[in-house]
Amino acid sequence: MTTAPPEFEAHGLRVELPVGPMRGPLVSGRPPQRGITLVACLPAVLLLTLLLVPAAGTVVLAVRTRLWPVVGCVVAAVAFVAALEVARRGAHRSLWAVPAAVGTVALAALYWSDESYARSLYWMAFAAALLVAAMLLAWWTRYSRGLWLPLIVPFGISAIVSGVAFRLIFQYSGARLGFDGFPGYRAWFVVMLGSAFLWTWLGFLIGVFRAGIRALERDPVRWTLLREKPGITLVWRLFTLQRPIVLVAGLVVGVAAARVFDVVLIGVPGSVQYQVDSATVSWWRLATDPATAGDAAAYALPLAALLGVVAWALQTDIQDRRTGFPPAEHPGPGAGAPAGGSIAGWARGVVIGAVSVAAVIPLVVLAVVALRGPDGWSAAAFTDVWRDRWLLHSVEATFWVAVLATIIVVATAAPLAYRLAVAPAGWVTRTIVTALVVLAVLPVQAYLGPLDIFIDDHGLSGTRVPLVLVHAAAGLPIAVLILRGAVAAPPGSPAADALRGLAAPGTISRRLLGSAGPALVAVAVLEFVQVWNDFIVGLLISGAGASPWSLLLWGEARQFGENAAQLAAGALIAALLPVALVLATWRRWIVPGLTGGVLR
Repeated sequence: MTTAPPEFEAHGLRVELPVGPMRGPLVSGRPPQRGITLVACLPAVLLLTLLLVPAAGTVVLAVRTRLWPVVGCVVAAVAFVAALEVARRGAHRSLWAVPAAVGTVALAALYWSDESYARSLYWMAFAAALLVAAMLLAWWTRYSRGLWLPLIVPFGISAIVSGVAFRLIFQYSGARLGFDGFPGYRAWFVVMLGSAFLWTWLGFLIGVFRAGIRALERDPVRWTLLREKPGITLVWRLFTLQRPIVLVAGLVVGVAAARVFDVVLIGVPGSVQYQVDSATVSWWRLATDPATAGDAAAYALPLAALLGVVAWALQTDIQDRRTGFPPAEHPGPGAGAPAGGSIAGWARGVVIGAVSVAAVIPLVVLAVVALRGPDGWSAAAFTDVWRDRWLLHSVEATFWVAVLATIIVVATAAPLAYRLAVAPAGWVTRTIVTALVVLAVLPVQAYLGPLDIFIDDHGLSGTRVPLVLVHAAAGLPIAVLILRGAVAAPPGSPAADALRGLAAPGTISRRLLGSAGPALVAVAVLEFVQVWNDFIVGLLISGAGASPWSLLLWGEARQFGENAAQLAAGALIAALLPVALVLATWRRWIVPGLTGGVLR
C-alpha cells in the first residue's frame, strides 16, 4: 500500500509537499549543463595523450630491446599493489607479506646492477626523510611569526642556480679543508648535492605543513586527536590528518628527488659526475645516442614503476570529505596560542633566525662572486650579462614559453577538475584520479625519448610550439589534482550546492572562484616557475630558436673557473622574476591554494 504525497489546492494553485528532505539554498536557475563540461575537458584529454602515447612507445621499445626488465617492473608493481590492497583490508600479515617479498626481490634485481639507480633510491629516501623533518619543524614552529621569508626564496630558484651557488661554496671550501683526494672529494660533492636539495625544498614544505597544522587547529575534533597522545605517534597522526596536503607535497618533492639532474650537470665537476650521478643523468647519456635508444627506454621503466606504485599508495580520494575545516577567518579554540615559556620561545626564535640567515648565504655568495672581479669590486659581470644578446633572447623565449604553457594549463585543467569534483565517487572517478596521480610523478624518461624522436622527424625542433605543449602536458596532472581538491566540497555545504544544485551559471562561477580562486593562482604561479626554471625538457626538446636561458648558463659552466663571475651574475638575474613572483603570491594565494582548498 502506498501513500500519496499530501496536496493542497487554493485559487486554482495546486501545491504538493515533497516526502523527502530538502536541503541547500533556494537559488533561481537551471541545472548545470554537464555536456558542455565534457566538451571542455577534451583539450585536457588531448594534452594528456602527449604523455600517454610516448610512454606507451617507451614500453614497446623497451620490450623489443630488453624484455626481462619490463617483466621485472610488471611483477614488482603488481606484487606491491596486491600487498597494499591486502594490508588495507586488514588481512593477516602472512597474506600480504608474500607479495611484498616478491615485489622487493623483483625491485632489488632491477636496481642491483646499476649504481645510478641505487643513488636515485637514496635521493627518494632523502626526500621522504625531508618530509618527516619538515613536518616536525612545522609543528615545532607553528606559533612562530616572521623570519620565514628567506626560507621561501629558494623555492623560486632553479636547480641550475642552486647548483652554481653550491658549487662555488663547496668547491673552494673543499680545497681549503683539504678534500683533495678522490674519496673525500666525491663525498664532499655528495654533501653538496644534498645541501642544494635541502635548501630548495625545506622552506616550501615547512610553509605548507604549518598552514595545514593551523587549519587542523581550528577543528576541535581533529586538534584533540593531535594533542591527546603526544609522543612518537604524533608524526603519524600529522601525516594522516593532512593526507591531501601530504599527497601534493609528496608528489612535488618526490618528482624533484627522482629527477635530480640539473644540479648534477652544473654543480658537480666532470671528473666526479660519473661517481655521483642519478638514474636521470645515466638515462640522458643513453638517450642522446640513437644506437642506445632501446636501452634508454628499458632503463627508464624501473624508476617509472617505482614512482607510480608510491604515488598510487599515497593517493587518497579527497572528494569524500564528510566534514570540512572551519574557514580561516573564524579561528577556533587554541588558534594563536602562545608559543610556550619565554625560554622556549627565545630558543625557537634563535633557531629560526639562524636557519633563515643560513638560507641567504648561497645568494650572498653569488652576489660576492659576481661583484668581486680580478681587479677588485666591479659590476662588470652584470653589465656583460645584460649586453649578451643571446642570453637576453633566451630569457625572452623562456618568458613566452612559460606564459603560454601557464595559460594552457590553467584553461585546460579547470574544466577537468570541475568535472571530477561534481562526478559521483564511483570507480570511474577513482580510476581517473589515480591515473592523474601516477602521471603527475611520471619521470621525464618515460616520454621525452619518443617525443624527441617525433619532433626531430617532423622538423619541429627549434620551435617553441613543442616546448610549450610538452611543458603544459607535464604540468597538467598536478594542476588538475590541486584544483579538484579546491573545488570539491563536503556534501550539504554551500559550495557543494553551487556545484550540483539549481543555480544560474553566473552564480556557479562566482562561488567557484570564491572557493578555488587561490588554487587557480597557485597553479598558475607553480607552472610558470616550473617552466621558467626547467632544464631537462628544454635540453631535449628545444633547439637553437627556442633555447631556455638555463641551457646558456649550463654552456658557460663548462669553463666554470674562468666564467664564475658571469655565471653568478646570470644566475642572480635569472632568479629575480620567479623569486619575486613566489614572494608576492606566497601568503595570499600559493599557501591558501595548496592547503585551504584541500582542507576546506
